[in-house]
Amino acid sequence: MNFQILNIILYPKNKDLKPRFLTFKEGKINIITGTSQKGKSAIINIIDYCLGSGECNIPIGLIRDTTEVFAIYVKINNEFFFFGRENFDDHKSKMYFYKEESNSDKKIELRSNKWLRNKEDYSINTSYFKSFMNDIAGFKNIETGDNQSSFDHAASFRDTAAFQFQTQNIIANPTTMFYKTDSWEHLQKLKTIFPLILGYKSYEIIDLEREINELERVKNRKVITFEHIKAQYENWQANVYKYYTQAISLGLTISDINIQNSTVDEIKNELVSIVKRVNSGELYKNGSINRFSEKVTELNNDRNSKVRVLEDLKFKYNKIIQLDNSRASYVDDVAREKEQRLQPIEWFLQRKGNDACPFCGENSKKAVNELIYLNEEKQKNLEVLKKAKSNELSFEKEKAVLKLEINQNEIAISDIDENLHLLLSKEKEENDSLQKIYEFSGKIEHVIDNLNKISPSSELFLEIKKLEEHIATEKLKLDGLYKKFNKKASLKKLSNIISEYSKLLPIEDKYNRIVHFDPTESLNIKIEDIKTKNKYFLSRIGSGANYMGYHLATLFGLHEYLNQLKGVGKVNYVPTFLVLDQPSQVYYPKEFTEESKDIEDTKKIFETTYEFMKRTNNKIQVIILEHVPTSMWENISTDSFHLVERWDQDALIPGNWY
Repeated sequence: MNFQILNIILYPKNKDLKPRFLTFKEGKINIITGTSQKGKSAIINIIDYCLGSGECNIPIGLIRDTTEVFAIYVKINNEFFFFGRENFDDHKSKMYFYKEESNSDKKIELRSNKWLRNKEDYSINTSYFKSFMNDIAGFKNIETGDNQSSFDHAASFRDTAAFQFQTQNIIANPTTMFYKTDSWEHLQKLKTIFPLILGYKSYEIIDLEREINELERVKNRKVITFEHIKAQYENWQANVYKYYTQAISLGLTISDINIQNSTVDEIKNELVSIVKRVNSGELYKNGSINRFSEKVTELNNDRNSKVRVLEDLKFKYNKIIQLDNSRASYVDDVAREKEQRLQPIEWFLQRKGNDACPFCGENSKKAVNELIYLNEEKQKNLEVLKKAKSNELSFEKEKAVLKLEINQNEIAISDIDENLHLLLSKEKEENDSLQKIYEFSGKIEHVIDNLNKISPSSELFLEIKKLEEHIATEKLKLDGLYKKFNKKASLKKLSNIISEYSKLLPIEDKYNRIVHFDPTESLNIKIEDIKTKNKYFLSRIGSGANYMGYHLATLFGLHEYLNQLKGVGKVNYVPTFLVLDQPSQVYYPKEFTEESKDIEDTKKIFETTYEFMKRTNNKIQVIILEHVPTSMWENISTDSFHLVERWDQDALIPGNWY
């Protein structure tokens, strides 16, 4: 977002006085310099307050005592705006807003105190202002995180303040890199929105990820429902199989369906075929006698196999019971007895030291070595007791598994016996009864109707398939976006740009160090030693000058990186201005000589800022609040620097205001 500050305006409580105007130039390095306690550091707080900050951090005292309204006049994407805030803590939700229109009296009125008489005409609330700025910047009311924490609310224009300001207490801070991230809440929020800000995520990606997650949730719910219905349906297998067995007994089928491996659908399909044949008059199936004999043989073989498996399981279960009993017996009879017998060992070892026998006192290690051996045995025994108490040596899990397998085999044998009974029952003598066949066919029809009512819906199955196809299509789109919005490439590019600026600044051993920045890990940079490959946080590097240098390199690198986003089809949500408060504080206020290293290092700050302006084609406005003389930058470039004011005698608040 192209955003430049043209004026900071203070409207006095005394209406007989003129408003205080500070004028800044677009695409320039704007500098306010002067001695301490002149109000320079309040500049950041005034700008931030006028841009919708929730708190008024403008210092209490002269500035607050004499000012009624704080305001800024800005240019945003070639349009001009006036933003003002009341200097009252109980009016923090109130703002004053004006979008400049040609030939409007309001534009002229705002240059004086006249507008204060009817200031309610300009009044809006901060919520409206933030919404307005979000629209201009391109933010959407969509959460940027994964909805798993309280910091995942929508990214906002207000969040970009972290990249606009470097206050005195931050610009050389070893642990805090960004404005307003000294609190846990702001830190976590910034970490959440960084992927969007740095352009390795987009709202399209966020929307697609959310859509896919929601589709996955819907699909999973339907799959669970389908599987639950299917499981209930398959539980009918044993009951339905009995009808198939009766059909064999009646000579109505010669199909080969196994009792162990068949599904309900296989059996149901065969029963449907039987009903159709009976209804069409086919009351006997050729070859059914052979099928009857084969089925009896098959069921007997299955039964014998299951009985053998059951015997093996019973043998294993009995062995597990014996082992578990032996373990309990060992713990009770042996391990605890051993613990009691070995209990005095430590007492003997502590009697005479390591060189004297604890029994006779002679200078001999033999008894001591034996005691040490016994003490080791005691420790091993204690481990056994500890495991026994924690059930680590228990066989409960194995017993539960075997019990389940035994139960399943017993049920299977019972089902086989029931089907054999149906085949071999004396009732088969009446198989030639037509009435019995028709009655049986009617029962089957009723069973089929019941099965159709509880069977898994084909519509539900098709819904799941459609969802899977939709998810696959959306994932293909997402993969394409991931290639364009490549996190690894984005962070590497940013880190490289920051490292380039670090080479220009007065940083120790800078040619042997490169910068790494990954906001998903930390909102502070890491410095890698290219010789050892070790990475350190900034606080491990030492020296306020180094901290300041890396802060400037990071902010310059970040803004240059953001300035390039539009060229690769991405959005830069961050306003194009940067305010630095006293970067030279790590050198001043020492007694300087023109040849001192501190003078040279201070000049490098301004030289690097000038290089930053060139590399960004003067698209970023820089405001520096300093106390250094103009000689620090006046020989660098006459076009790029603009001295806003020098406050040696003057100050932010004019003398006639008080």
